[in-house]
Amino acid sequence: MARGSRAPSHNAYRGSIGQTRKRVLHVTGPNGDLIATEVYTTIDAVTDPELVERLHGDVGVNVIRFESGETRAIATPVLYHDPAVEVMVLVLDEALRDRELDERIALLTAMRADPSPIPAYAKEFAVVFGGAGLRAYLEKRALSTLDQTRVAGREADLEKRTRELERTRHELELMKSELARGSAELAGRNAELARGLTELERARSEQRARVIAAVQTPPEPATTIAPRPTPLPQRDDLETKPIPFSDVILHDEPTTSSSVTALPPPPTAPTRPSSDVFEGLPTGVNNLAHLNGASAMGTMGNAGHAKIDQSEQFEGETPLPLPQVAFDDDGTTTGGSAIIPVGSDPLTSETRDLAVTEPDAWLADATDRIASSFLVQNGRVRLALVASPEIARGFGGAVDIRVLLYRTPDAPVVALVLGPPAALRVPSPRQIVALTLDIALEADRQVIATLAKKFVLDIEVVSNGRRMRHFELTAPLADNAGYILRAADDHLRGVAADGAPSFDRAVERVLTPGFDLLGTNHVDAGEFRDDKLAGLDTATKLRRAIAVARRFARPSREDYLVCTRGFPLPRWRELRRHVLDSAVTSGLWMGPELAQVAVSEGLARSRRDLVIKLDQGFAALRQHPTAFDLDDEAAADNTAAIAEEARALGVELGRPSQVAIKTPTTSEDAAAVSGSIAANSQPTMTPMQRARAESGPAISVLATPKAIRATDDLIAMLDSREHRLGAALELCDRGIQPAAAKVIASVNKMSRSDAVRVLGMSVKLGDAARQPLVEQLASSKAYLRQGAALALAMLRSEDGTQAVIDLLLTEPTEIWREIARAVGQVGPTALMPLASNFGRLGDRGTPALAERVAWAMAHVGVRGGKAALETMGGGQSVVAPVAKKALELIALAANDQVSVRPGDQPAPGRDVTVNRAFSRQFFEAVAEGNPEAGQAALAQLDASSPMEMLDESDLIEDAEEPDEPLDELDESDLIQQ
Repeated sequence: MARGSRAPSHNAYRGSIGQTRKRVLHVTGPNGDLIATEVYTTIDAVTDPELVERLHGDVGVNVIRFESGETRAIATPVLYHDPAVEVMVLVLDEALRDRELDERIALLTAMRADPSPIPAYAKEFAVVFGGAGLRAYLEKRALSTLDQTRVAGREADLEKRTRELERTRHELELMKSELARGSAELAGRNAELARGLTELERARSEQRARVIAAVQTPPEPATTIAPRPTPLPQRDDLETKPIPFSDVILHDEPTTSSSVTALPPPPTAPTRPSSDVFEGLPTGVNNLAHLNGASAMGTMGNAGHAKIDQSEQFEGETPLPLPQVAFDDDGTTTGGSAIIPVGSDPLTSETRDLAVTEPDAWLADATDRIASSFLVQNGRVRLALVASPEIARGFGGAVDIRVLLYRTPDAPVVALVLGPPAALRVPSPRQIVALTLDIALEADRQVIATLAKKFVLDIEVVSNGRRMRHFELTAPLADNAGYILRAADDHLRGVAADGAPSFDRAVERVLTPGFDLLGTNHVDAGEFRDDKLAGLDTATKLRRAIAVARRFARPSREDYLVCTRGFPLPRWRELRRHVLDSAVTSGLWMGPELAQVAVSEGLARSRRDLVIKLDQGFAALRQHPTAFDLDDEAAADNTAAIAEEARALGVELGRPSQVAIKTPTTSEDAAAVSGSIAANSQPTMTPMQRARAESGPAISVLATPKAIRATDDLIAMLDSREHRLGAALELCDRGIQPAAAKVIASVNKMSRSDAVRVLGMSVKLGDAARQPLVEQLASSKAYLRQGAALALAMLRSEDGTQAVIDLLLTEPTEIWREIARAVGQVGPTALMPLASNFGRLGDRGTPALAERVAWAMAHVGVRGGKAALETMGGGQSVVAPVAKKALELIALAANDQVSVRPGDQPAPGRDVTVNRAFSRQFFEAVAEGNPEAGQAALAQLDASSPMEMLDESDLIEDAEEPDEPLDELDESDLIQQ
């Protein structure tokens, strides 16, 4: 057991009697001489663990060796005191069994004279005989404590389950009341429906009568004989005749011929009843969204109410054909198609018409419903899309689709938004349908999970109970569906932690008029243009495309592309690679995070190889007559950025030999996984040596004897940008503890590569660095939080360890994995604080937090805490499942190798994370100040890399820092993981 690895409890006995003490005895030797010797009367188990090991043995701790070589154990009482676990035991020799009361009285008398407070455990000390008796007593006490812990855990579990049962019972009562209310509402709606059907039948009967009356030809009535007219003088033969009714002229227009004009034929189509006849009837419309303040649901509803399906026919009538609608190429009706703006997202979905077959049982049932429905069958998603005639007409041509996620305060809502391509790019409420899915329901979740495997939908468009179209819709959105399913799960866990989720309220919020369903009002909606990432024929266009790619490579904005915009992930990755490939060829610096992505995608073997290619590419670009259109300032900025990256990596540009480096000296020289350390055939510069070589004038000044003597001058140099790094490293190297606060505060003004060196060297400042490092845990820069956590773990102080554990549970970015590794550096003493902190969370202990604690415990298990983990996992406390999970992760934490031998080629897309590379650089800096500790930590780092393969989600930014302009290409946007 290492000295100082444990600390006394807050209630520990602080008196001098409980501390390690000796006294002098005179022992008679074999020849009769009295020999003076020192014997231990008290042993403090925290400060002197090696004496405890001797006390446990059969010989004992007090042994005298005579001149003859003979040894004898001295049977003197020894007080065993462990202030960390509050145990005090008086150990007597077997020969002193008759003096137990006397020794008890003597010890209590001594305590009475001690002015320090005496806790209960010290007052009630135990008495054992010999080392075997001490061992038996401590084992019995440990078992008793473990049993008490198990009982307490069982009681806590029982209480928790009781609370859950009460909550479930309460929810059941609420559900019953809601069911009763719903039943009453359903009965009312059924009554309204019955009234509506009665009115409908009456209207149809009246209409039928009108139609029959209109198409029948009435018999011609006979005319009456009027009195004989007075004969004209010249016409004696005139007489009256019956006149057919149809020949009567019913207008007053004068005629010039003797023929009469007949009435127009009666209408062949029945006149439809007015819309007010159908008010209040259900329309068979699924839930639709509101776009730009207009209600798509209202549009469909009114269309359904105002018109009767023309496929209906009355008895004895000829069916009326549906109106022939002409569609544009985008699927919208002729004369009303919107123009797709330049730069809109390209159409990536494919629409293929399928034969209309006899409906199966599910489709027959879905056709009669008033809402759309899904079915997962044989690994394929079927959709019966119930829509009004207006919406259905819009689905006559090409159809596009979006998979979107709305993170409302009530619950996550996943929506499939369908419509003609133009309607999704210039939002048209009359042509868009939004189908909402609840991931908490297994059926809806299965739909999304199936689409995440292969995004193909078999769609039947149904309007007024009639099948209008059958087609297959394919889109490259499988990755989007999987991403959204994971994001929705994360949001649902967060909502559930704050209260009961309500999907109905969430849908109501999403369908509120004015809700930005397609994200057209998002701040980034106008910043991302597909065409700006494709046309890269000049350096200026490429520079702009790099800025856009860098902006949307950040996790928060990539989340916008997937969840809010519905942009296909494969298309985005293809565009990003195209931009990076063009940037590497043209030699334009893309920033550190995109440089890491370029290496991971195989555009360069390593960061060193990348900077060499950039230098050569930019030189070639300058010679191009049309592609090079940068002004002098932009060209100078790009050259400076490449030179700075080369300086940081130790690459000398402009030499012919730089392309083929035969003997690698660092991981960046060889074809190695970025961020790993390969076997070096030549000695490399340490971080201190590299910093001194790069700092130039600052270190040369520090090297003078006068500067070495002037500590105050070094502290003053921390305010100088030119000398800051060299001064900080020199102060750490000397271990100047009064300067610890200023040294650690100076990292806020340093770059990432400089800050990691100083934080690694700060371990040499000892306990003086503890509080400043704790303050750095609140930094807005993620890499500073990571470095401070690693340094605190190396210091192994009680409050520092607690601060690192608190950060592990609250860290919002992916550096929590490295913080878990830092907790492992503390060792087995971190297990109890980890367990107690997680146990205090109670119901707030989400699965995500349990995963973090499990990884931290796994790292502890790698470093000697496996036995304690097994004991903890075998208990009944709330931490037991987490400990069991940690035991399962130990193999990953110990055996996942990431170092690459010289000459190995990393697979594209598989690299250690930038967070992991930062940890490696930290331990390299520790090795400079404390070689033994640093090399041990590096060895453990090599053997411990859980889940460390590069994922774009690991390129975490610092969300609290302001965004730079899109066309700004500089070094200010360091990776903020």
